[in-house]
Amino acid sequence: MGKAIIGIATMLMVVNVAIEPAFAGDELEIEPIPVMQAEDQQDTEKTFDVKHVINDGNVYVESYIPAFSFYANQHQSKDTQGYLKLRINDDYEKDIHQAAFIIKGLEPGDHAIELEAYDENGRALGLKETFSVSISE
Repeated sequence: MGKAIIGIATMLMVVNVAIEPAFAGDELEIEPIPVMQAEDQQDTEKTFDVKHVINDGNVYVESYIPAFSFYANQHQSKDTQGYLKLRINDDYEKDIHQAAFIIKGLEPGDHAIELEAYDENGRALGLKETFSVSISE
């Protein structure tokens, strides 16, 4: 698990998406990164797999949902197209249109992070993952 996410971290895209300040102080930033998920996974049962790693105060996140696509015109007809809703500490919310991303700018301390899958029409798919991170000073 760790090797795949660390591998992602070494191949970061140059794209940066600035986000409105989420907490007092520093600006929170979400940066999309390439996905390293295996292409040959054939499981069509709707499950939600989320992996994360903390490195230098940044949270690297990778998600996988079988038969789910984030991109219009780049999915198979049987795939559900949609997005993830990222929630941090129940007071920050952002729609995420990519399976892997980096959360930058979290203040030191403990944070509850939740990802929930939605279809392209904004309907919750009943797939939700929550995890906690602790950012050091």
